[in-house]
Amino acid sequence: MPTTFRSPAVVSLTTLALCSFGTLTAFGQGEAESLSASFRKAAQRVLPAVVTVRPIGRPNPFEGNGRGGQLPPGILPEGPPREGTGGGSGVIIDADKGYVLTNDHVVQGSSRVVVILEDGRERPVSQVRRDPKSDLALLIIDGKGLSRADWGESGPLEIGDWVLAVGQPFGLSGTVTAGIVSGKGRGIGVAMYEDLIQTDAAINPGNSGGPLINMKGEIVGINTAIKTTGGGYEGVGFAIPASRARRVATDLIEHGRVRRAYLGIQIGPIDQNRSEQLKQFRAVAVNGVSPGSPAAEAGLIRGDVILNLDGKPIAGPGSLQAAIEFAAVDRPLTLTIDRDGERKEVTITPKSQPESFGLPEIPVRPDPSGRLEAPGRPGAEPPLELDPGASLFRARPPISRPTNPARSGDPAAEVLAEPRETDFRTNAVSFATLGLRISEHSLGLDRRYRLDRPELGIVIVDVEKDGPADQGGLEAGMVLTRVADHEVNSLDDLRKALAGAQAGQDLVIRILKGKKAEIRLIPQQSAPKTKDSELPGREPESATH
Repeated sequence: MPTTFRSPAVVSLTTLALCSFGTLTAFGQGEAESLSASFRKAAQRVLPAVVTVRPIGRPNPFEGNGRGGQLPPGILPEGPPREGTGGGSGVIIDADKGYVLTNDHVVQGSSRVVVILEDGRERPVSQVRRDPKSDLALLIIDGKGLSRADWGESGPLEIGDWVLAVGQPFGLSGTVTAGIVSGKGRGIGVAMYEDLIQTDAAINPGNSGGPLINMKGEIVGINTAIKTTGGGYEGVGFAIPASRARRVATDLIEHGRVRRAYLGIQIGPIDQNRSEQLKQFRAVAVNGVSPGSPAAEAGLIRGDVILNLDGKPIAGPGSLQAAIEFAAVDRPLTLTIDRDGERKEVTITPKSQPESFGLPEIPVRPDPSGRLEAPGRPGAEPPLELDPGASLFRARPPISRPTNPARSGDPAAEVLAEPRETDFRTNAVSFATLGLRISEHSLGLDRRYRLDRPELGIVIVDVEKDGPADQGGLEAGMVLTRVADHEVNSLDDLRKALAGAQAGQDLVIRILKGKKAEIRLIPQQSAPKTKDSELPGREPESATH
């Protein structure tokens, strides 16, 4: 006779379900009440430290579209800005000294900033210390009668952990929403440095800069963006982890700027075939090396794959970027790389990152106090128009490619393309050996690609498939701002930069992709000089870029 095994737990639960339904219901209610009490306790602990941050003297991004969401980047509401509306959130991290942490994009472009405390008291901001690379800013206010929030640890967070988002979405101060951690280490393109926490706690326009807290009421993140097609909450929000936010805040407090290390490499994930071969699926590909950088001095080249850092496996581009960003300057690191199937170790010494590294070039401009700010000084960095709800995340309509022009081999001998009958006209210029078509800014072009910095660079309007620019990762809608150490704000600037470029070396360029500045490389092939190649703006016919 077969033996039947029966779990005592199953028996007891079945008996409980059949005989004590009321007791089971009471048990579930108790669990819900316990969770509710935990939410309440955590919220009460942090709410006194959460503030409203109100920038004054700039257009309000939450008005003008008739539905409370944010306007697309580069499009501002008509009429003068109104005081007392819009803004974002912040959290007090030092009550005695009056330090408030928020997002950089909340305060950028404003002539002055006001902080409104939980009880309605207003405090003018005496100083703003910005870090656009992480999209964080430190505000300094009078510290009298403030409450601060405590820092928590973002590292131990696991997917599925409960978190609360606190802030003033749509101007509704003191709002608390609950959700779970739904992802970690996300990169979405809102800042130069990202390893974001993903959450389904409701985050909406106005939540920017507010804290994401754990069940102890401790800060584990700073809410910064949402992924949306309609301008509001759709279940996917992002926060800067406390580990990064705390490190950035400390540097802004102690030094007025963030001190970072860098290697001078452009990195990205490896493709699936390569990862299968290496049996390491989160290794990092070196897509470019900046001349004169620590990486160049160490002998890294494009095509290398970074496997380990100081003996520990790399966990993707974001992980490597975070490790290098706050690495000790001038202390050697050991990289294990794969080069053409051969593994080797490379010793590399990080250097102090230039303040302007990765940021778009901007002209000198006055600050609210009347002083002139030069690029590279704290507070002089360009704005990042990236409030939650930004249409940055909306899918653009596909761009039809025209027939590729014949390659003349001469980037200076541009071909004026016929104006295309689309929603705008543009006289784009073809630089055949670069494999792209470029135009200077125009109203229609800026609207098409939602560009709001017409004083910067020239616009890429088409990229030849599999051409040099395509190989360098360039796309239509990007803005070219620098080529081979030359600022580029016109087609003439581009011709001069190309004329001075060294034949056979990859062309180092800087582009703006949305609001994010990036360094790219356009591959070149060396070719013998001809008489024409010595003329300014002309290159050998056989050269490719």
